[in-house]
Amino acid sequence: MSFQKLAPKRKLANTARFIGLVVLASLVLLYTGNLLLYEYTLTSPTWQSYRSLKSDPCISACVDKTSVPKHISLGADADKPYAYIVNAIDGELNVTPGQCVCVRIVVPPELNTFNATSRFIGYEPLPMWPADGLMVDLVQQSSVLEDGTNDPLYKDARVTVSVNNFYPRGSDRDPTKVHVYDGTAQLYDPGVYKIDARLDSRNGQWNAEPGQPTLPYEETQVIAENISIKVLRDPKHPTYLKKHQNLPLCQHGDSAGRWIPEKNLPREWNPWNYVYPAEDGRVWLPYHCRLRRISHAEFTFHMSYMYPSVHWYGDSNSRRTLRPFISSGKWCHKSSDLSRLDCLCNDAPKDLFPDEWYGNMPVPHWYRIHTHGVNGSEIYMDLRQLKGTSPTDRRMIQEKDPSDERYTPDFVPPGYGLRNDYFDLYYLFTRGTKDMYGSYWGRDITSNKIREYPEASLVVFQMITWDVAFGRFDEFVEQTAKLVKRLKQVYPKASFVYRSGPYWCCRAAEGQDKKYSRLRFLAFDRHARQVFQKHLDARVWDVQGPAAQRAPENKRLDDNMPCRSAHSRAEVIHIDNQILMNALINQLP
Repeated sequence: MSFQKLAPKRKLANTARFIGLVVLASLVLLYTGNLLLYEYTLTSPTWQSYRSLKSDPCISACVDKTSVPKHISLGADADKPYAYIVNAIDGELNVTPGQCVCVRIVVPPELNTFNATSRFIGYEPLPMWPADGLMVDLVQQSSVLEDGTNDPLYKDARVTVSVNNFYPRGSDRDPTKVHVYDGTAQLYDPGVYKIDARLDSRNGQWNAEPGQPTLPYEETQVIAENISIKVLRDPKHPTYLKKHQNLPLCQHGDSAGRWIPEKNLPREWNPWNYVYPAEDGRVWLPYHCRLRRISHAEFTFHMSYMYPSVHWYGDSNSRRTLRPFISSGKWCHKSSDLSRLDCLCNDAPKDLFPDEWYGNMPVPHWYRIHTHGVNGSEIYMDLRQLKGTSPTDRRMIQEKDPSDERYTPDFVPPGYGLRNDYFDLYYLFTRGTKDMYGSYWGRDITSNKIREYPEASLVVFQMITWDVAFGRFDEFVEQTAKLVKRLKQVYPKASFVYRSGPYWCCRAAEGQDKKYSRLRFLAFDRHARQVFQKHLDARVWDVQGPAAQRAPENKRLDDNMPCRSAHSRAEVIHIDNQILMNALINQLP
């Protein structure tokens, strides 16, 4: 790669044309009065196979049908990354609901190439993943219709669609060269969208593995061309918000969707017909199916005959996930509680909290929680002390009048208070594939040990967190293959649910020992979910997807930042649990 000083005149190459998978282009960037010519070749990706490209239904949106941008006003920011919409004409691209769009990101090398190269020595991006950490969203700026009026369903919604599937055009492994990426997305909701893009790492530095220093979190705003995407309004399209209640119930835990302000929803919608709003008042609404609000009482009734024995593997994320279950929704369910430390982040050990919660929290007779296999870890002492009541206990649980309540997580529908349905949930602690602190799947998941419990009808497996923090990816790949093979042997008749890793964004981990980064979480999770789906036919319970679609300002919300552990806030957990509950029991005829 050579850098040439040219006369102060901006040049651009001829129109980039797609010939098969090969595109040639060149780009001129301006820096403080001098022109630097960064020549790059848009070729078939060096680490993505043709088969991988074909698996992306939106890849055709990245075929250039117009010339590359003719005016890129970067000025002194010539070494900054920038983005534009492929095939936008005169600053705008009009699409219909469901149409694919392509965002192209150009990441120039740092001008001081010596410093740039020395900074990244030793850091290697994972195979099949980009060298640069790109976080790109298409954010709805307005919902003004063709007639100039504002669609009230989308007013101030700031619908956010995360751009995924970034493909490099040419080599992205050399820190002295320009890196060019294409990313795709599908847009459904009407309105005007613009790019919000950040670069949170360069040249593989996001993948600090054991023995390498974890770099501080730094975020660079990607300069976005003044180009907008306009999604035209189609009231007859099945994803149009007013038709949402006509969609079938969700039977999968990984349905794509968006966040809509609850105040925008049609007044005739009963709150029972959508899940709880998040802390910003927005509701998660999938595009192609609908979620309903399921009480713990109803969930247990159906689970008692569909999956009467559940074996649940996981770490502290699972502990937090189970708190609403063992309390029948009473954990951190009031808005006044959400600023508590345990609701925000850290719920262990219990002696951090000088209130009555963990000493006197009632356990409903609907759940029988067993915590065998926890290995006496003190942070789970509070969970072990919560003993489920006898299944013959018919004590009255106070029911609530749905006309006077907001259907909070502890709601008990009329008629369920005297039921004695229950299912057994065996919480079997594991730290993913890591052998740490007395916990290791190779010793804990064996046929002999599993025979100690009733035969499982459902196995829920949550992992990733410890592997991302302390593991090498190649070791993780090897261990995951062995783990899945073992699970298939030990549970030949059970159904499986794979819970995705948590969404990590916009902060560094606490301490140098944890190697958390956004792309490491995504890479480890993508591999694990593919293996679980392929070999165990596992259903995916995706808690990353909804979090990734939050508006950029919500991803960086100050209240989210204090948690340096990969823990979700309590109100997010209640929503995540609703996604699982819908996926498990909506398959009823």
